[in-house]
Amino acid sequence: MNETALLIHDAAHRLFTQHVTPEVLRRAEVGEWCQDLWDAIDEAGFLDTLADADTPPDERAANAFVLLKAAARHLVPAPLGETMVVRALLAARKVRAPSGPLSFAVLEGHTHQHGDHAHLKGRAPRVPHARNAQSLLLGTPDGRECVLIATRRGRLSQDANIASEPRDDMAFADTAGTTVPGISGRDLKLAGATLRAIAIAGALERVLMQTVDYARTRVQFGKPIASFQAIQQQLAVLAGHAAAASIAAEAAMAALFDPNRRDLAVAVAKIRAGEAVAAGTAIAHQVHGAIGITREHSLHYATRRLWSWRAEFGAEADWAEELGRSMAREGGAGFWPALTR
Repeated sequence: MNETALLIHDAAHRLFTQHVTPEVLRRAEVGEWCQDLWDAIDEAGFLDTLADADTPPDERAANAFVLLKAAARHLVPAPLGETMVVRALLAARKVRAPSGPLSFAVLEGHTHQHGDHAHLKGRAPRVPHARNAQSLLLGTPDGRECVLIATRRGRLSQDANIASEPRDDMAFADTAGTTVPGISGRDLKLAGATLRAIAIAGALERVLMQTVDYARTRVQFGKPIASFQAIQQQLAVLAGHAAAASIAAEAAMAALFDPNRRDLAVAVAKIRAGEAVAAGTAIAHQVHGAIGITREHSLHYATRRLWSWRAEFGAEADWAEELGRSMAREGGAGFWPALTR
């Protein structure tokens, strides 16, 4: 971890510890937007972590990974990652970023140029935090440009994932927005999958810490259950999954803006993160026993998000199929070079 990343790590954990309380999470799950939290994030300068042109790309990626992983460990109920990605994509193309929260999604429809503006028509399903975002960046899977558009210009239908995070449907009827060249819906999907892989890595660390603490304090047959070999083995497996997911997610973040490496790195990260969710949440709930599935216990705040994030921007089965097809296209001679480039 470089010196700047270490400073960001410490500052982020202090800020999120102060602002993301159990009460904030409860209020977020009933649809309340926490403006104080967002103002604190903005004031800290975190939103431009990926967009800072004065910082080398590798260092930007490392700083963003540390920040986003910290946010996930605290289950920050805001589109921090989405806003960072949109601001970075806009900054790289000299497009002025709107203020406030931002989000992005893949558009099921089409875009076209009309005079000085881009127009879009279609729907964007399950847009993260659309109801809270001032603007959205939308693009079709095979398009060569995206459209930046004010959220209020579309028709919004509220929805949520099983963690009660906003995942709203947006519909547009030939609506004008700002052209953002050189980005496709495919690029947005890769960015979204990377964000979810990092979020899974951070939340799994939270689940690991919580499960270890519980095992140390829960007494059965006169001693903490952490002293039982079977529990120790399960905790070791959970720690292994958390570490593997974190390493894969970090590699995906480092490769996200490199077209020669990103497809493989993102696919591997989303696959490995999804596998870690399946095994890790099962272990956490087994160790916690019946108390872990109650509304009163806090474990569900992380595990419901993990189950949701696992499916968003492509589940591991989707990415595994894509990865297999891409490796098959390389052929026998190209397999190893493709895997190691």
